[in-house]
Amino acid sequence: MFLIFINGLLHVLEKLGIKIKLFADDAKLYLRVTDENDIIKLQAALDSLSNWAATWQLTVSVEKCFVLNIGNAVIQPQISINGVVYCCPLFCPAATSE
Repeated sequence: MFLIFINGLLHVLEKLGIKIKLFADDAKLYLRVTDENDIIKLQAALDSLSNWAATWQLTVSVEKCFVLNIGNAVIQPQISINGVVYCCPLFCPAATSE
């Protein structure tokens, strides 16, 4: 039954140019970020994910979400899911204050 729900999400994210990998009820969204426009695209995808989940009365486990930065990013991405802000550990003040 869950597969019927998830197909709608796949189509929405593909339209935004976001790649998604699924396993059971987990999803990994990824995108090569080269400039601010890519960050905006990623945020739009996360907003679409939140809206999709709300429409189907599902929840996004924001406590299990994180950002993984691979490479030498000079962009300081700050994205959010349901009001919870995520940032890459390289740029996140909370990660460097220890």
